[in-house]
Amino acid sequence: MNTRGFDWLTVIALAALAYVTGTALHEHLGHAASCVALGSDVKKFGAFYVECNDPRLSALGVKLVALAGPVVSLLTGLVCARLLPVARAPLARLFTWMLASIGLMTAFGYMMFSGVAGIGDLGVGNDGLLHDVAMPWLWRVLMAGVGYFFYDRSVVWSMRTLAGIVGGHEERPRRVQRIALLTYLAGAVTCITIGLFNPEGIVIVLTSAAAASLGGTSGFAWGPSRTRVGAGDSDAVTFPRSWAWIAASIVVVLAYAIVFGPTITNS
Repeated sequence: MNTRGFDWLTVIALAALAYVTGTALHEHLGHAASCVALGSDVKKFGAFYVECNDPRLSALGVKLVALAGPVVSLLTGLVCARLLPVARAPLARLFTWMLASIGLMTAFGYMMFSGVAGIGDLGVGNDGLLHDVAMPWLWRVLMAGVGYFFYDRSVVWSMRTLAGIVGGHEERPRRVQRIALLTYLAGAVTCITIGLFNPEGIVIVLTSAAAASLGGTSGFAWGPSRTRVGAGDSDAVTFPRSWAWIAASIVVVLAYAIVFGPTITNS
């Protein structure tokens, strides 16, 4: 424990676990599960991507598989947000907040990214949601605008919720800033490191791991200044060191990196 009222090692462990959990839900419960449910099979299981056997799907099926990832991320965010009152232990609440924030930022971040760049799950590529639609430019503009609005709202909600979780008086804004930034950096480093396990190396790091973490959840970095959290009227909540959370994070992150980092090929 340190004078800031939270143990940095435990917060890093929670962030790493939350980022990996959010990624796994998006890729495997979203893309992979929908691919199989719609009658196809997964050709490649990666840590940050899933390659479905698209020729076995209809045009609508391909779009539904692409949409499934962001939808699962959105549901993860909404469900975890609703579960926050149930998670009464400080560390459990902090982890639930992280997973909720990651889910919401990922879902709406994809809308902005695909709307602006035209690529990704919701883009105009062969395996994107907007492939072969009429007036794709209009859909992209609408999607980018809606994504921007809800991304911003999600970040404001995230920072205000974190302020309520951490408590404190005059020190509350600084606590929010430190925990949010530490979450962002720990999650990004975790994702980029796992991305390096992939045989394609820097390509996957730049297009998937770094893009999703550094870009998709950047709200953790600029959110505190955007929200301008003020002083609180409750005592600061203590987040102690927890070797149980740290051990769980190490086991899950390493397992995910070792199993899915190099990519599983279904031959």
